[in-house]
Amino acid sequence: MIKIATSNLEELANTHYEALKSKFKFPTYKYSLEEVITAKPEKLHEIAMHYKGDTAFNFMKNEYKKFTVKTYDDTYDAYKLAQSLNVTVCPYCNRNYTFTVRSKNGSTRPQFDHFYDKATYPILALSFYNLIPSCPTCNTSIKGRKEFSLTTHVHPYVEGFDDKAHFALHVNESSFYYDEKGFDLELSSDDVKVQKNIDDFALEEIYKNHKDIVLELIQKSVMYNESYIEEMMKNYEGTLFKNEEDLLRLIFGGYIADEDLGKRPLSKLTKDILEQLEII
Repeated sequence: MIKIATSNLEELANTHYEALKSKFKFPTYKYSLEEVITAKPEKLHEIAMHYKGDTAFNFMKNEYKKFTVKTYDDTYDAYKLAQSLNVTVCPYCNRNYTFTVRSKNGSTRPQFDHFYDKATYPILALSFYNLIPSCPTCNTSIKGRKEFSLTTHVHPYVEGFDDKAHFALHVNESSFYYDEKGFDLELSSDDVKVQKNIDDFALEEIYKNHKDIVLELIQKSVMYNESYIEEMMKNYEGTLFKNEEDLLRLIFGGYIADEDLGKRPLSKLTKDILEQLEII
């Protein structure tokens, strides 16, 4: 999982609240509507635990449904939220693009996963930090209504996997240079919460279907050896690419800087395998 790195989240959360506050009546008990809508993850957890299963807030699920209806005017809706967040790759899996395109000829946007599911925690159905832009595979096909919590899982507005989880290549036989059957691919972590994300999104099982990408990385690591990279740097640095990081992205197809992993699918996989192959 990759941390959502949008820089102005607090500002966007406030905009989200301002756009919603006059659309429905909200009964103020322990928390105001503003607190509920803009609560950061730790506060979100506090509210979730206080109102878990409280059906008095089921109307918020209906308000969320209205929020997801596509409009073509200036009405604030899920498309506008997705555009403002500009999360272009699913943070949960780092496998699928989640571009937002809005057109009368066709529109698409990421789905919004409710980190705290809206069936159990209806009060959080429209809470900014409870809405995680994600791909349909992670949100609908895999996660569904699984019970998630800040105490049990990694929240993408708080952190990503970073160095707490790694893809690892395990060689079984010498054919690993040209045959996917020659190696295994593992994704694991010693961190309990990170491993829970891995398990509940079936990430290790899903990524085994990308062994072809790993095989290409292995083959390219031989073809584009250190001397080749040095020659390319000598001839083209400052013209075709600005630095070695750009060159490696060009060769291997993924970003390798931690802050850039959310820009392209499979970048976490690419980075970890290249580290193991001692390319970076």
